[in-house]
Amino acid sequence: MDGVASVGRNCGTMHSIKAVLEQLGKSGLEVEYTRERARPGKVPVLTKVYQGFGGLANSHKDFAFGTFLLLYYSQIQGLPASWVSAVIAVSLVIDAVSDPVIGSVSDNFKSRWGRRHPFMIFAAVPFGLCLGALFFPPTEMGDGIMLAWLAFFTIATRLAYTFYFVPWNAVAAEFSEDYVERTSIITYRYLVGWIGGVIFFIFTFQVLFPNTEEFPAGQLNPMHYPTFGLIAGGLIIAWSLLSALGTLREVPYLLQPVKETPTFSFKRSISEVLLALRSRNFRLLFVIFLMFSGLAGVGGVFDIYMNTYFWGLTSTELQYFVLSGFGALASFASVPFLQKTVDKHTLLLTFLSAFMTLAILKVCLRFWGILPENGETMLLVFLVCHGIVMTYLLTTCGIMVGSLIADLVDEQELETGLRQEGVFASAISFASKATSSVGILIGGILLDTVIAFPRQAEFGSVDDDTLFLLALNDGVIIPALFFIPIFLITRMNVSRARLAEIQAALGRGDNDSSKPDAVTQ
Repeated sequence: MDGVASVGRNCGTMHSIKAVLEQLGKSGLEVEYTRERARPGKVPVLTKVYQGFGGLANSHKDFAFGTFLLLYYSQIQGLPASWVSAVIAVSLVIDAVSDPVIGSVSDNFKSRWGRRHPFMIFAAVPFGLCLGALFFPPTEMGDGIMLAWLAFFTIATRLAYTFYFVPWNAVAAEFSEDYVERTSIITYRYLVGWIGGVIFFIFTFQVLFPNTEEFPAGQLNPMHYPTFGLIAGGLIIAWSLLSALGTLREVPYLLQPVKETPTFSFKRSISEVLLALRSRNFRLLFVIFLMFSGLAGVGGVFDIYMNTYFWGLTSTELQYFVLSGFGALASFASVPFLQKTVDKHTLLLTFLSAFMTLAILKVCLRFWGILPENGETMLLVFLVCHGIVMTYLLTTCGIMVGSLIADLVDEQELETGLRQEGVFASAISFASKATSSVGILIGGILLDTVIAFPRQAEFGSVDDDTLFLLALNDGVIIPALFFIPIFLITRMNVSRARLAEIQAALGRGDNDSSKPDAVTQ
């Protein structure tokens, strides 16, 4: 019982925790929720499918932002990559800040159409229109106007997305109180989103950006970006409305506030986050996520540049990377077996270390002259297989982080008497988005200054020295910095035995949390 005893030795900090808890109690009201009617049976399959359509809107937005936005404005429209990445970074920070605000507002909203659906319906059309407008910039009015256009519609897209996505994400948990059925609802969401995302990915590179003699890499053809914007924006509107209107009939079965509810308070939110950060293990996980997201943000900037210019991949070849989704499926299948014998933080440590090693190895194999030359089929086979393995590793890491948060909530309950699932999750989300924005900004600055990557470069025209600097930064320097979060993982104390002690102290020892299945819960 050393872990439980250590909590007692920390009683010196309990006075400050108690003060925070008292402040939280003064700033809130008791909230009571009720349903208009009880559900007579299971959630209809059609409702699950309708809910899944909302994930397609999110998938299209991520694809447009992550794959094309920086490439389009820097390489095709000629804006400095650092300018474009700065705009994307600022919009991501605004997105991160707006998430808890919209979440709090929708939690406490009351209407005849429910708490969530009015926001979803209201946001659907602006969401699609703003994203589509990004690919219709006023090119004849100068770089300043074009940059302002990019800034306005990037921020507008993310705000409209927040108004839609946060309520859409929250309502899924309200459809059912059954543990197994909730998992089924989320499974349909991933299934619909994955299938639709794969189809759209293939359609984009096969139909919208085909390779031609003039543009051997179709993604560099400026003529097709307006069409892409129209189709992506239109689909976002269609999927968003279909999801919102298709599930509107479920409103009588959803929770609504009975009486006046607490208004949103930044002071209360900050107090809750500060209380969460008093947990040593959560503090470490928070910093780990800060580091990981920042490094991933830099890598995300380089991805399309590496694939297009360093590896020489055309749009036809890029579509094969959709096969990396099999890595995610392999992760879902293997994690339950891995957790039977290995602790979560050990799996996280092992898989993130493997991710770092393989990321560095990929570029080094090219530097050492081992990989096939650009254009050869075996190079594409290697890169796709590498992508499948990397997706497997990252998906497993993500599952472990999500599961660790649940364990840390138990620890927080033991130390403070509060369960802070929402605060823990929103703090991790904020860390992810905020530091990703910094990473995107750093990536753009590196492209413009350290790497000095030319603007509006034609396919196959970039000199070897520039490509070497690009690969060195993306494939060696940035991945090597993952050693810092890997080291921090070794400092965490969240073993299976530690969780068993915590749950025993909470009076849940009869659940036998030392067993793998109980720990996973």
